[in-house]
Amino acid sequence: MNQKIYNTEREILEEVALRHDLSPNLLQNILTTSKANYYGEAMTPTKRQKELEEELKYLIKKGNSLTQSIGNSKKSGLKFVRIQLNNYKTYLNTQTINFDTHTDEKNIVLIGGLNGAGKTTILKAVRYLLFGRRGMTDAEFQQQFTNTINNSFFEKGGREASASLIFEPGDGHHYEIKVVWQYDSKKRVVSENKTFSKRTIGAARPKRNEEITPHNVDDFNRTIDKLIPFDASQFLIFDGEEIRRIISSRNSTDFKVTIERMNGFLHFNILKNDLDKIYSRKQNELAVAQKSTELLKFNKKITDLKAQLSEWSEKRSKSEERVSTYNKKLDYYKKLRNDKLTQNSESREEFAASMSALQVQYKQTMDQISKLFAEQAIPSFASKKIRLLNERLTAEQQIISDQQKIEQVLAPYHQFMSKLLSEPIDPPLTEEQLRQVEEIGKGIWLSKETTRTPIKQEDQNIWHDLSPNDRRYLMNINAGTIKQQIVELIKKSNNIKYSIDQLQQKIELAPSAVSVDEEDKNIQETTEMLGKAKNLYMKLKKKEQECIQEIRSIEAKLKGTKSTASNAIDLADDVKIIGEIKIAIEEYATKVLHWKIDVISREFNEMLNTLMRKQDEFGRAFIDRDMMMIRIENERGAEIAIEERSAGEMQIISSAFIWAMIKAADLDLPMIIDTPLGRLDSYHRRNLVEHFYKHISNQVVILSTDTEITPEYVNLMKEYTSKQIMLDYNQNDKYTLIREGYFEIVRG
Repeated sequence: MNQKIYNTEREILEEVALRHDLSPNLLQNILTTSKANYYGEAMTPTKRQKELEEELKYLIKKGNSLTQSIGNSKKSGLKFVRIQLNNYKTYLNTQTINFDTHTDEKNIVLIGGLNGAGKTTILKAVRYLLFGRRGMTDAEFQQQFTNTINNSFFEKGGREASASLIFEPGDGHHYEIKVVWQYDSKKRVVSENKTFSKRTIGAARPKRNEEITPHNVDDFNRTIDKLIPFDASQFLIFDGEEIRRIISSRNSTDFKVTIERMNGFLHFNILKNDLDKIYSRKQNELAVAQKSTELLKFNKKITDLKAQLSEWSEKRSKSEERVSTYNKKLDYYKKLRNDKLTQNSESREEFAASMSALQVQYKQTMDQISKLFAEQAIPSFASKKIRLLNERLTAEQQIISDQQKIEQVLAPYHQFMSKLLSEPIDPPLTEEQLRQVEEIGKGIWLSKETTRTPIKQEDQNIWHDLSPNDRRYLMNINAGTIKQQIVELIKKSNNIKYSIDQLQQKIELAPSAVSVDEEDKNIQETTEMLGKAKNLYMKLKKKEQECIQEIRSIEAKLKGTKSTASNAIDLADDVKIIGEIKIAIEEYATKVLHWKIDVISREFNEMLNTLMRKQDEFGRAFIDRDMMMIRIENERGAEIAIEERSAGEMQIISSAFIWAMIKAADLDLPMIIDTPLGRLDSYHRRNLVEHFYKHISNQVVILSTDTEITPEYVNLMKEYTSKQIMLDYNQNDKYTLIREGYFEIVRG
């Protein structure tokens, strides 16, 4: 059965739209919005579906007046500008590779180096700067970031390494991604700081410069994926092993997902799921709107509840009246009791009780007075003499202190005089002369050693010889306070005695107390009845409120149901058109996928036959749509086992498959290919350079080893390379320097 051949996705869109009686521009706008949301700011499924539903309302309303949405169908013009490695792995100090080719005619940048010079380091650094840990296992991450700081730099005390990539997407700006790592003394990464900046070409400062953190990494990834899709990275940053795995795979699901990712179809799955949710919700709304029996059920329920409410309200009203009656009775009995108690306050028993309390108070006051008199009577009435005594004791204490200071000052003098007068004097001095010399010397010594005014002789007498405890007792007596306490207590006792005498007179004239036992009994009984009445009232009130709330809830539902019912016709139209959109999107996604597979098959077959020398052995190469796998047949139609091909042939097959995938995805992005020619003979090398690398992208970076670069290869590459860069590895000091120009590996 012949299948229709399409040239563009728009042709498929128009065919699907016509089949489902939809506007092509309507479907185009929905697809554009879906793709923008996929690469836009991260949002929850609920929010995304709500925005899509609002967009559908607008688009359906606009109908045939919609214009064609312009999408970014081809990612073109993006080029790497330069990569800078600073003490990263083998690269000592700051090493820069400028990728600018300056011309589209020579699109290849050749980077050559011996094994271990750091070619793969460049490839992995580019991948990590763009995509971080995405797609890396823990083991791969650990392997890449073990011993990443340059050894020579580290041994000199360096603890920081960095890598940065600048690229230009063709919008007049340079974008830079930079990662800085800090290391501890054991070469372990202790911190990683990633920044992303945007700068107008030629400007001194960036327009935008932000640190990438766990809070904004999703938005950063989406920004990068708009420019260089992560799902296409394995084809652009050439991962030979992964490509060979895909080619040899017999897992149809895995192969299909690879094609969907490469062509940016993953948003289809999200769009289809969101449309399913919206469609299901609209169906439910329509079902509610169409159920007229629901209205009857709601109305009957409300009628029953209102009847029940009337019953509860009547019972609650009667209960409220009983509560009011019991409250009035309780107030009446309490008033009777209070009136009797007021009379009892003038009774003989009340007066006697009050007088008994006053007598106890009087006795306690008199005991306090007696105690104070016994302990503090004399000081309290000799306050002036005690004050003078305290002043004299203070002066005596000062005299003693002064004398002790003088003795301390004279101690050296006495020692001196003792030694002086112990020496023989001729003629000898009399005792009086000796005494005079000593006194005169003492006066002179004191005049030099102390500035205190000498104490008068008459003041130096000590009048009181007291123990320390007696002295402290006398010094701490506060006679004025004690006297005031005694006076206040005497006044208090007199007032209490007067009150006792007055009560004695009232007792002689007062009547006996009246009993309130009956009132107490009535109050207790009425209080119990009131409590029961209040409990019943609260229960009835609660049931009444519950009934009111249920009525309000059903009325709200009824209101919504009536409103929805009035829009049943509109809802039916929405369900129909959203259902058609949902089916159309599913059909379109399937047709586009099949079309892309056909494009891949065609491009794969053409490129494989262009590159391969064994055209007689490789007859036809294609993608099996049903089995979702690559098949290669010889000219006789017999299938060739791909996994049994040589390493060189697998390299050619992989290259042809990459070509097909990139052309089908309509991508024009830089490619970095590591050691692509090592397993190929000269024929296939030339084919690969002339037919593949020259046309696959506007910028191709080839990382080659010395074994690949023969004189013939050098001459061939000169025709197509815009620049040649050598990774100059110092074997002795174990570091790499980047130099422009060829390195000699062939000596003739």
